[in-house]
Order: sequence, then C-alpha cells, then structure tokens
Amino acid sequence: MQLAETQLSRNLRCMNVHDVCRVHLVGIGGINMSAVAKLLLAAKVRVSGSDAAENEQTELLRERGVDIRIGSAAENVPSDAEILVYSSAVPMNDPERKEARRLEIPEWTNFQFLGEYFKNEKTVVVCGTHGKSTTTAMLSLVARAADLDATVIVGSKVPQFPEGNLMLSSQRSVVGSRLFIVEGDEYERHFLYFHPDAVLLNNIELDHVDVFPDLASVVAAFRELILKITYGGILVANVGDTNVRKLLTQEAEALELLKLRIVYFNSDGEDTWKVLEEFNAGITHVTIEKPGMTMRFDLNVAGAFNAVNATGAALMARELGADWPTIAVGLVSFTGIWRRMELLRDKDDIRIYSDYGHHPTAVTATLVAAKEMSMGSRIILCFQPHHRNRIKHLFFEFVTSFDLADSLVLCEIYDVAGRDAHEDKTISSKDLTDAIIRHDADRGVTRVVDYASDPVSAVKRTLKMAEPGDIVIIMGAGDIDEALRKII
Repeated sequence: MQLAETQLSRNLRCMNVHDVCRVHLVGIGGINMSAVAKLLLAAKVRVSGSDAAENEQTELLRERGVDIRIGSAAENVPSDAEILVYSSAVPMNDPERKEARRLEIPEWTNFQFLGEYFKNEKTVVVCGTHGKSTTTAMLSLVARAADLDATVIVGSKVPQFPEGNLMLSSQRSVVGSRLFIVEGDEYERHFLYFHPDAVLLNNIELDHVDVFPDLASVVAAFRELILKITYGGILVANVGDTNVRKLLTQEAEALELLKLRIVYFNSDGEDTWKVLEEFNAGITHVTIEKPGMTMRFDLNVAGAFNAVNATGAALMARELGADWPTIAVGLVSFTGIWRRMELLRDKDDIRIYSDYGHHPTAVTATLVAAKEMSMGSRIILCFQPHHRNRIKHLFFEFVTSFDLADSLVLCEIYDVAGRDAHEDKTISSKDLTDAIIRHDADRGVTRVVDYASDPVSAVKRTLKMAEPGDIVIIMGAGDIDEALRKII
C-alpha cells in the first residue's frame, strides 16, 4: 500500500492534469463522479467510463458521446487513458483498476483528481456532518447573483444548475475559474485532498462509523482540514454546534498563527451572528444580527436548520465580496435540491416528499421542519436505514428520532457494499421497529409503526396510509427514492 501511495505521489508531481486528453472513470454514474466527467467534457477531454447500473447520469453522459459500459471488465479501460479516476466505492481488486495498474495508468479517486485540478484556484470547502449539500447550493446561487465567477460542485442536483450537480464559471466555458466552491465530504477524509483558501464549517457529529470509530476521530479530520486553510484565509463557523465550538477553542492559538478571518454564527456570544427565524405563509423570514449590524433575508424553504445553513452561506459570500442586497437575492432564489425535502407530488391534497436523511439528527431536523410547515397535517414517514454499521452504532439515537412522525414505515436496511463488517449482518430494521414500538409504549403514544422487507412494498404501504391533508416523506440514502419515483 505504501508503494502504491509513493507511486501516486510521483505521478502527481510529474503530471499536469490540465494537459490530459483521455480519462477513464469507474463509477461514472455517481453524483460526484458524473460532475468530474462533465468538467472534463467542458475542457474537451475524451471521457469514457463504467458503472454497475444505468441511471440518469449515465444516460445523460452517453447522450453527450461518452462511451459508458455497464459492468466492470478489464477491456473497458482504453489503452491510451492517461488517468483512471475511480469512486471510493470501487475496491482495489476491481477488474478495471487492476487493468490500469497493468497498463501503468495512474489511479486517482475523484476527490484526489478534483483537489489536483483546482489546486491553483481560490477554493472554498463547505463541510459538516449535516447540511453541506444545501449550504453549498445556497452559496453557489449567491455567488452567481454576485458575479463571483465560481465553478461549483455539489453532491446533489440543483434545479438552477443547467448541469444539475455542476455550475461552470460564468466567464469561461471550461474549468479553472478564479473561484472553486465544493461540497467537502468527510467520508474517508475526502475533503483533505483540497487546498482550501476558505472553509465553511456547519457542524460535527459522529457518523460514518465504518471509517471513524469515535467522535474524536471525526473531530481530528475536521481539525486537519481547518489547519490546512491558506495563511490569511477565511473560516466561517457555526459555533452553535457544541463540537465545532470546542474544536475552535482548542485550536485558537494555531488558527491565530494562520491569521485567518474568522466569522462565528448561530450563538449569542460576543462578536457572533445570532440567527432568528420565523415561518409564515410558506416563507421563512431570517434575521441575523450582532452588535451594530443586522441583516434580513427570506427563504423559500422551511426549517431552523435551513436558516442556519443560509446564514453560513450568507456570511461566507460576504467574506468573498458579495454585498447584503445581492446575498438576499441569491438566497431567496433557492427552492431546494434533489432529495432534500424535494416535493415530488402535490395531488388530491396529499404532498409527497423525497429526502436523503440517513442520520438521526437529520431525521429529527427534517421532521421538525415538516411540522413547522404542516399546519396541523399528519406526517407519514417511510424510512430506509442506510448502512447496518451506522444503525448498530446509533441505534438508540434512531429510536427517538422518529418521535414527530404520526405514522412510520421502516424499510429493511440498505446494504452498502464493502462497508459492513460480518458482525453487523445480524442487525435489521425489524430490531429498530420493535424498539420504537416499546419506546412508544413507554411514552404512552399509539401510532402505526410498521416494517417492510423491501423498498417497493415500503413505499406502497406508506402511500396506502395517506389521506387528504397528509404530508408523506420517503426518506433514506439508499434505493428507496428510485422505488418512489417509479411508483408515482
């Protein structure tokens, strides 16, 4: 492994990624991988790739002339490929990665590639356990309104982006613009491949327990990221989050040596932006203030967490040069993103939403926001847990996270290939269902809590419960969203 890393470092030193003419992508249909493919196409690079199955992104890329093969095979790799970019979900023994090594083609993860591609650009990394996709999208719309000439990659699809998961610089048709805004994924410490001039830090919580054995290891990754910020750079931080506040307190001396411009928000502390929100008639009215300064803006999405996300985006945009009126214009244009309380159907007085939430904190926050906008409507939740290891380690947090749902259907856990240990295989959504029923009995609550063995039956069972006036939320990071879209 050490030898492979040494070879990779050598390849990085001797190759200018802006000069390559042919790149092969393994896992090309992924939300971040497909953005890499689109970047390369914009730069007139020849792109090929493979994935385990067809999806919207593979179809879109194929329409643009990309040679995409379904299934992994050594013969898929072009002999003249100069780089093989692979998703972190693709194992080392994958036939295409093995073929790349045989042909001595450098192998880079998508995040390694992006870090190298944008290393000379002003890079803004938006990170946190929760809300980073939404916050990145909000910041990008403000940047566009302010003519900040940004290229943006987000781990979702933004309705206002022609490319969905990618916004290219407005002044150039190819990548390499002055400003690069990216959603920084903490999984496997992906965000450490970037060279940040600015970091927007939303929150820190234990997640990805297959990579991070405890909260301390998660905090350590975020610590390394903020200490990578360029001398004189920018840090915008949600100090309303306990773990963020503790980290910045511990690293105060080191951050001072970096001479960063640090902006604190979501707390009553001195020189910290306080966040106030009020939801009324479908609009979230947000006021942020600190001694001597007040800013107001509106959002077309509900939830206190969205007010906090928008505040972080607003304050980062201000540090990047946007003025307050333009920030407000950019934020009010945000209408949500793919699978983040995405309204899929509003028919017969029943609203059906799809949401990507897969962590107890995200489940709770989404239900709180749904209650806020429901005006007394019943909330029917269908949840597909994601990753058995996560359910095992956060089991009791999950049990109470569904308290605000009026009815609940739990789908069997979505298995993540290569990320579950053998001892995790015994955990099931049936265990979670039984625990929630006991929890409801203890708190004197009677409601439907049901189990379904697969996504299709889970969605059908949930929709069958719905009556006029109800809000239906289909939630999970696995394949339940695909089942929902096919059914409706």
